[in-house]
Order: sequence, then structure tokens, then C-alpha cells
Amino acid sequence: MQAIDELPDNIARVDAFLWLARWVDASSVQAALVRLLEREDDATSLAEMIDGLESLAAIPPTLAQPIWDALRPRFEARSEHSWMRCHALRGGLLVVQNSPSLIRRLQAYILDVDAQDDGAYLRHVAKVAGVILRRYPDDDFRAVLHTLAGVEASADEAALELGLDQLRQSLVAQTQTGVSLALASAREWFERSLTSSENRPDARLYEICASVLIATQATGLDGALDRRLPELRRWAFEFSAYAAASHCATSWLSGIPQERFHWLSMASKLATLGRSFTKDIWLHANLVIEEELLAIFFVGERIFGRSDASGMNLLARNAIVTALRRRSFYVEAIDQWLVENGDSTLAPSVRQVRDAVRQTVVDGIHRHPFDEAAEVRIADLLRKSGVDAATAAMTAAQIEVAVDRNQPVAPVWQRMMDDLSECADIDRCPAKALLETMCTLMLRFLEFRASVGTATDPSSEYVFRRGSNLPVEHDLHLDFLKFLSSTDTPSIQAEARDTGGGRSDIAIAFRGLKTIVEVKKDDNVPDNKTLAQRYAGQATGYLTTGVRFGFLLVLDLTDRAGHQPHISEQISVERKKPTGSDVEYHVITARIQGKRKTPHQLR
Repeated sequence: MQAIDELPDNIARVDAFLWLARWVDASSVQAALVRLLEREDDATSLAEMIDGLESLAAIPPTLAQPIWDALRPRFEARSEHSWMRCHALRGGLLVVQNSPSLIRRLQAYILDVDAQDDGAYLRHVAKVAGVILRRYPDDDFRAVLHTLAGVEASADEAALELGLDQLRQSLVAQTQTGVSLALASAREWFERSLTSSENRPDARLYEICASVLIATQATGLDGALDRRLPELRRWAFEFSAYAAASHCATSWLSGIPQERFHWLSMASKLATLGRSFTKDIWLHANLVIEEELLAIFFVGERIFGRSDASGMNLLARNAIVTALRRRSFYVEAIDQWLVENGDSTLAPSVRQVRDAVRQTVVDGIHRHPFDEAAEVRIADLLRKSGVDAATAAMTAAQIEVAVDRNQPVAPVWQRMMDDLSECADIDRCPAKALLETMCTLMLRFLEFRASVGTATDPSSEYVFRRGSNLPVEHDLHLDFLKFLSSTDTPSIQAEARDTGGGRSDIAIAFRGLKTIVEVKKDDNVPDNKTLAQRYAGQATGYLTTGVRFGFLLVLDLTDRAGHQPHISEQISVERKKPTGSDVEYHVITARIQGKRKTPHQLR
């Protein structure tokens, strides 16, 4: 130790440190290294010593704790120069990597950092916080970065780290919506980083990558992506000059350039593949399939080296499958490749791409049968039936949306149609259309009112009202009328007079046929059959000169401890034969549950 204390200057101390580090496992050498770190008062020399530690294959556990103890006072003390503190903090990050207890201590320190601290030091804190967040995702660390993003001196660094965090969340998101939200947030943070700095090539590069991914998700693989390639190359080149020296593989800091390469690689390959999908013929089909298509279809494994990259896999595969379905040539090229390269190690992967496209075609036939060509055929059919061109095109355009909207309630609707198969009017064309349409609208209303809360639709508050101020029949009546007015419902009239000698709640008219919706309130509802026994007689009383089916809609104020029944229990087809009559009516009976609680309040 005396020899160390007698070293003439900082240059000699750095040389001694780097020379001794070659025998880092020896306990006497470890003590000397710690002593050199404690004595060093020059920030540049301390940085060289930390670089020497980072170049080691591993820091022995017996050395990590003493170095932490030597460096911690350096980065905690505000009296030290900011650059000395920054390098000491980097050294602290380096030695905690293999020690859970030291990691917790560094995390605790970062969480307690004062936003009033030196600006240059806070920029480095933001960088270190981002590195730790990459390894240990944590909302408290995100909160620290949000705070630092509000400090002028550290705003650009903190915003960049928050953007990278959002990119990582998009990587592992489980749904397309999750991917979309994370990418949009990432791009916003990168833009904030750019706004907070004069010119950050890294923020610009990541912002372009996020924009390419967002464009791919929104519009697919097209020629517009290709126009981003020059921009990507320019900023990648600028950032290569800006970036710090590379770190050893064992350092957590080494993940930063790797991460940058992964996102740049994905964005570049998406743009290149977008260009390929604008070609009518792939002149170099093998290259496109083997180098571009597979890299993006298996992006999680081939680019990011991760099996949990579900978000990027979702984005990439959806874009590829959609693009391949645009032209049959693309799939034919893949089939030809498989014929010629059936023994290739890549064949199973290429076959998986081809099968994914074929499966979406099959699924489309069963679930989404309307593509652009089908939409044109439907519009042509409507025009041939006498519908004007504009109305035909508008109606055909709505069909695919209607498929998606109807799908959740379609099984219940089919059950109702089966129950209505013996209705006397089911074989009359206008009557059947009226019945099917009103059953569809009734189901949509039940689904809407069961799903949408007061934050989205304040008028739904009546179904959540409990206590003494309970809703009344008029609340449901008005709600259903507003719903019908916003849909493709037949002609409606509220409080229609002279219907069966009385006044019906809602009269429905379609091509000369009329039916009614009777609205009631009841606080003791065991089931729909009981409701029909109580109120179907009144409903059929309005139907003596019209079709032999009607609708009963009841506000159910039975207290079910805040729960609501499944939609399949809330609607049914009941039958009623009035006293003294041989005519049987079918009454579609539905109930809206009141006295509800929100799901998080239920027990």
C-alpha cells in the first residue's frame, strides 16, 4: 500500500491499476485496486480505471463489494465534480451486475435521487436508470425517468430512455392494440427527446424506426416504406460517429448498441421487404424469401433473438400475410421455392409462412367472407335489384363491419331464429326481414348496455343506480329509442296512438308491416318466462291487425348483488295465446339488468 501511496501522479496510478487488474483474483491485488480507486481525484483517470474494470471477463464477488463501498461516496457527494460522480456511478453500475444485494442498493439510490441535483449528473442518472429498467422493468423507475424528463438538463436523456422502454413493451405486447399504443408512445418520447436537445442522432434514428413500425401496422408493406431507407441509413451513419465506444459483452451497457442494431435491422428489413412487395415479379425470389421474408416473419428469433417477442411477431406476420394475399404470384413463388428447395433447412420455415397465408384464406371464408372483390359483387347485385349506385356502394361497404359487429352475438341470434321457426309470419319476405332485423338490433342493444360503462356513455348510469333513487321505466324507454335512432332500424314511432285501441310504447313499421316494442319495469324477475306471463298479454293486444310477433323489453330491478346475467339468459322467444283466441304469438322477451355494480366492485 505504501508503494501505491507514493506513486507520483494520476498517470502512474492509472498504469498501476491496469497492470494489477491482470491478477484481479488475488486478494492482495484486490486491496491495491480498491486503494487506487479511493485515492484517485482526477475524473479522467477514474474513467480509465473503470474502463479497465469493464474489460475484465468478470469482477470477483470479493472485489465487487469493496469497489462499491469506495465508489458510492464519490457519486453520492454533491461536492464532487459532476464528471467524477458520473464515472463513479458507471463503476457502481458495473460492479453490482452479479450481486442482487448491491443491485437493490443501487436501485434504492436511483429512486431517491433529487431532481434538484446537478444537471450534468442527472443526465447520467437517467442513462443508468434506463439501463437498469431494461433489466428490471419497474413502474417506480419509470416514475423517476418521468421526473427527470421534466428537468431541462436531463430531459432529452430521460425521454430517450422512456421511448426505449416503450419500444421494449411493444416487443412483448400480446395484442395488436398493445403494440400500437406502445409504438405511438415510444415515438412521442423520441420526439420529445429531439425537442429537448439540439440534435440527437440516436433519438432521430429510433423515432424513424418507430415510425416505420407504425406505418407497417397501419398500412402494411408498401412502397412508402422504401422511401424511409435513405433516411434510416443517414441517421444510422451519423449515430455511429456519435455513439460511445463499445462495451465488453459482460457489461449491461453492451446491450445498448445491440438493442439499437435490432430495431434498425427490423425497420430496414421492413422497408426493403415493402419494396419487394411492390414488384409484380421477384427477379431474385430466393433472396427475397430467404433473406427478407423469413427474417421478418420470424422477427422475434432471427432479429431480436427472443422467443417472447410476441408483439413484433404479431405486427410482422400480419403485415406479411396481408401483403402475400394481395397477389397470387407471391404465394406461387413460395410454392415454387418449396418445390426446388424441399431439402433445405429453411424449408420448414418457408412452409410455415405459406401455411399461415392459406389459413387466413380459410378463416376469411368462415369469418370474414367479404373482401374488396366480394364488396363489388354485392354492390352490383344491389344495382341489378333496382338500388341506385350510391346507395348500393354504401350498403355493400357496411357489410364487413356488420360481420364483425354481429359475430359475438350470432350464436344467441341463431338460437332465437330456431325458436322462431314456427312463427306464422316467418315465411313472408318482408315480415322475415323485419323480424330478423329487430332481433339483431335487440341483441346489439343488450350487448351494448352490458358492456359500456358510464365513462364512455354517461347515460348508462341508470343501470348502476342503487339505493332509494332507482331508475324508472322511462329511463329504459328513452335509452332504447336513442339506440334505435342511431342504427339501421326500420321506421319507429314512440308512444304510438291507435294501436290495438291503445298506445304502444314503440311502434315499428317496415314495408306496410307493423310490430311493437313494449317497455316495462319489474323488481322481481326470476326468468323471462315469468315476464312473458305477466306482460305478453298487453304486448299481443297491440298486434291484432299486424304480424304475429312482438317485443317485450324489461328493466330488471331484481337485486342480484350487482351482477348481471349472461346475454344468453337475458333474451328468449316466448309464446302467448290470448284467452279466447287460437292465434299463437311469438314474443321476443329481453331484459336489461339494473342495480348493477362495476366488475371491480363485485364479490
